Amino acid sequence: MESWIPLDTRKEQILKAVVADYTATGVPVGSHALALHLASWSAATIRNELATLVEVGYLLQPHTSAGRVPSDRGYRYYVDFLMEEEGLPGGVRRQLEPRLAVMPAHIEGVLELAAQVLAVAVDALSIVTGPQARSVTVKHLDLVSLDPAHALLILVLDGNLIRQHPMSLSREADQEELSRLAGRLNEEIVGLDGAQIEAGGGGDPGHPLRSEVLADIAAFLRSVESRQDTLIVHDGVRNLLHQPEFGDVQRLSQVLELVEEERVLGELLAASFEGVGSGPQPGQPGAPPGGRPVTVVIGTESGISQLSGCSLVLTTYRAGEGRGGTVGVLGPTRMPYSQVAPRVRFVADRVGEAVGRVLS
Repeated sequence: MESWIPLDTRKEQILKAVVADYTATGVPVGSHALALHLASWSAATIRNELATLVEVGYLLQPHTSAGRVPSDRGYRYYVDFLMEEEGLPGGVRRQLEPRLAVMPAHIEGVLELAAQVLAVAVDALSIVTGPQARSVTVKHLDLVSLDPAHALLILVLDGNLIRQHPMSLSREADQEELSRLAGRLNEEIVGLDGAQIEAGGGGDPGHPLRSEVLADIAAFLRSVESRQDTLIVHDGVRNLLHQPEFGDVQRLSQVLELVEEERVLGELLAASFEGVGSGPQPGQPGAPPGGRPVTVVIGTESGISQLSGCSLVLTTYRAGEGRGGTVGVLGPTRMPYSQVAPRVRFVADRVGEAVGRVLS
C-alpha cells in the first residue's frame, strides 16, 4: 500500500498549482510563474517549497536550471487528495448527447460509436470493452456448405454478435441437407449456452451430423466466453499525435503496439476493473459527483514499461444483472483528470443503457 508523506496546506496548494500549470502548458513550472497565481507567497518562499516537494518525490526537476514537473507520485497525491472534479460543461453535454442518442442495435456498433465519441470528448485514445457475462447464448444459426466435407457455421449470439467458424464434417453433405439440419437445430438450441447444449447433446440416429455439429457449437461458445474480456474497441490514435509526449516515434509505436495487443491490454483492464469502485462512495469525502467511481492508473502503476509515461482513466458500465464492461481513455500522465473523469462517466452511462437494450 502506498505510504504518503503528508503535506501542509501551502505545499498542497503549490503542488496543485504545478499540476494545473504543467497540464495546460506542458512546460516545466518555475517559482516566478507560480508567484503570479499564488500572490500570498513570494517567489523565494515558493522556491523553497518546490525544493521540498522534489525531496519527498512529488515533483521532478528535469534540469538544474529548469522548473518542476509532477512525478507519478505527485499526480497520485493530486488525484487522491487534491483534485476537484469538474462537472460536465453544458457545451460538452450538447456535443455528446446527439451522437449518443441513437445507438446501433448490436453490441459492436455500440462500442465503436462510444469509442469514437469519447475520443473526441477527451482528445485522447478511448477504450471500450464488451460486456462480460458468464455465458453466451445462441439466437440463430446457419450452416453454409464450403465443399462436400466442410461447412461454415454462422452463429448469431445474444447481443446480436455474429461469429463465423469453419468446421470439418465426418461425412459429405450438400447445402440442402445442411439447411435442413440448421432449421432443426434452430428449433432446439436457440436461447441455450454452451454448457446447456453440451449437456443436452446426444446423437440423432436420423441425422449422424447432428451430434458433431452440436459438439462443435458448444466448444465454439466456450471459446467465445473465454475471450469475452478481450473484446476491446479503441479510437483516437490520432489524438496522441497532438501530445508532445508522443513526439518520439519509437515511444508512440510502443504504446500503439500495446493497444493492438488485446491480450495484454485486456489483462490490464481486467486488473484495473477490480479497482474501480474501491474509492470514496457517494456521500463520503472525495466522492465524485454522479456517484459512479472512476479509477486512475498513473504511469508506472500499470506495471507495463510501455505505459511508463501514460495514464488510464477508467470506469465501468452495467448492462443488466451480471453484465458489464469498462470505458476509459489512455493519454499522457499530463492529463486534465478533473475534466476527463466526468466525460468518461457520462459515456459509460450511455453505453450501459444501450448495451442493456441490445441484450434485453
